[in-house]
Amino acid sequence: MSEDKPVIKILREISEGKIKGDDLDQDIRQECVEYLWQTEGYSSVAIANALHVSERTIKRDKSDIKKRNAQKPSAEYALEVIGELLQKATSTHEHLMRLSRSSDGSVQEKTQAAFYVWKIIHEQTKLLQSLGYVPEKPIQVEADFHQHQEEEESPAELKERLSKLEKLAGEKGKIDPEILKLLEEAKRQIALAEAKETMGELEKRLGETNKEQGPSNEQGR
Repeated sequence: MSEDKPVIKILREISEGKIKGDDLDQDIRQECVEYLWQTEGYSSVAIANALHVSERTIKRDKSDIKKRNAQKPSAEYALEVIGELLQKATSTHEHLMRLSRSSDGSVQEKTQAAFYVWKIIHEQTKLLQSLGYVPEKPIQVEADFHQHQEEEESPAELKERLSKLEKLAGEKGKIDPEILKLLEEAKRQIALAEAKETMGELEKRLGETNKEQGPSNEQGR
């Protein structure tokens, strides 16, 4: 068998019965094992079935792959790992985005997919922050107010949005616990926004009252 065949082509030919998995050279077989294991997420049993070899052979191959890929800690290796993690996160993010926009899934399934898209972005940002690639504190950004700054929504508008989201989440019965947590957190934040709005109005009224009354009993003689 030619050793320059791509792994995917080899796996296809094995599934079609054109070649036998147990006839593969060890290096080629381990390339197939590494692809099915690391990229496709197959278990040892599933890989053994796909290649038509014993599970013991797959476990030995996995051990060899781990030893071959073992690396001492270094800046170069760290960058490679970070790049791989970000690539996997991006791939998962794109897959979930397609699910959230699919016409086949239910409303609740698409809502959950959209939630996990946000979750991946959130966790990816935390990872980059922990590695020093993204600052943990907000960056002061100067921008033209009229072109770039969106008008903040009032608590009443936020309540209306939340009501629609609650209705959407509950259309299919039981709501995912993670989505429930987000809904509760949104309610808490809206309550805080309402309190801030009320406090601002109170400060304004008190300021106007003090101006009308003038200085308090201070008559120096």
